[in-house]
Amino acid sequence: MPSHTRSRWRWRVLLPATLVVGGLLAAACGSDNKSSSSSGTTAAAAATTAAAGAATTTGGGGASSSDPKAIVDKYVQRPTSIDLKTPVGKPIPTGLKLYFISCGAEACAAEADIIKQAADILGWSFTPLITDGTPQQTQNAWEQVVREKPDGVIYTATPRSQIDQYINQASANGTAIAACCITDEATNGIIWTTSTPAQLGDLATPMAAWVVNDAKQAGNNKPGVLYVDLPDFPILTSLGTAFEKDFKGFCADCPFQKLSVGLADLQKAPDNIVSALRANSNLKYVVQSTDSVFTGLPAALKAAGLNDVKIFGEGPSTANLTNIANGDQAGTMAFAFYEIMFGAVDAIARKKAGAEVQPGFAPPNWILLKSNLPSSTEFFPLVPDIVNQFKTLWGK
Repeated sequence: MPSHTRSRWRWRVLLPATLVVGGLLAAACGSDNKSSSSSGTTAAAAATTAAAGAATTTGGGGASSSDPKAIVDKYVQRPTSIDLKTPVGKPIPTGLKLYFISCGAEACAAEADIIKQAADILGWSFTPLITDGTPQQTQNAWEQVVREKPDGVIYTATPRSQIDQYINQASANGTAIAACCITDEATNGIIWTTSTPAQLGDLATPMAAWVVNDAKQAGNNKPGVLYVDLPDFPILTSLGTAFEKDFKGFCADCPFQKLSVGLADLQKAPDNIVSALRANSNLKYVVQSTDSVFTGLPAALKAAGLNDVKIFGEGPSTANLTNIANGDQAGTMAFAFYEIMFGAVDAIARKKAGAEVQPGFAPPNWILLKSNLPSSTEFFPLVPDIVNQFKTLWGK
């Protein structure tokens, strides 16, 4: 089972490290905030990974158990499948042209490599349209899609309101469009999407359960949480609301505080987090709404002498994975890069084969800790044999 490799399609647009967002954002969130959209690469990169996830977002009250330990025990186990079991059942045409619109961040480079693996299996050509994630370059990429009329295109995170005219034009040209990590439904030209708020109702639950269970194991029955939110992205704010609901459900008397960080203040975030922790000594956990904009937090906590504060999040970049491997971050929720990108290709394959496109599945969730981390240097499938599972669905 191949993991993410540095293939010839690997490319990266260099951005300020504090602005490159991974996992959920890559995977799961576009912002309709016009001021953040106009801030160029800042908002565009933040709207990417992602994922990824990622991606992955909201919910609340999604716990199937009121026992945090039982929930953690469930989610530390590596997923073995996705909720997609129906074979295509018809011959998938070869020789099709598949495009991917990049987002200007590390996660999109990973997504491009993964999509190419899927395209190679199906005998399709693959073209990544490289952008820096800004609205102008994203628009240029969509204009190229409309002009060149590929058979399919995949994109992540961009709100439909920003590209609606291009979606309509490309769909009219016969281009099948699959998306990830948007709040829009799969309709009016978009044939498939996943990592939407409605699909990802159980992400907040294992995040909250992990904090309560970890604290209890250390003899702390009332752990305090500082939740770091990015309000420029409503999908992340929804995650914060869901997390607070589940956290209070597990521990009604536990201290909870939310710190909102605007895109313009990302570079100040570590200092602001340290200040909030110093102002309330009961806060022993920092939960990040998305990991990869906060990779500098471990160093800031060490410099401040806050060595008893643990960090947990979701949608990690490789820098976050390294922090976990080194013990500088306690854990995170993984983002299903392989599962989501192969799922998008699957939807386009079904459309072009004349088969019924299956609804977007909810990506699997997995608690990553130092003890179960598959890699700290590259993105990896959550389901170990997911490529073979898709090959079976495709008759390959």
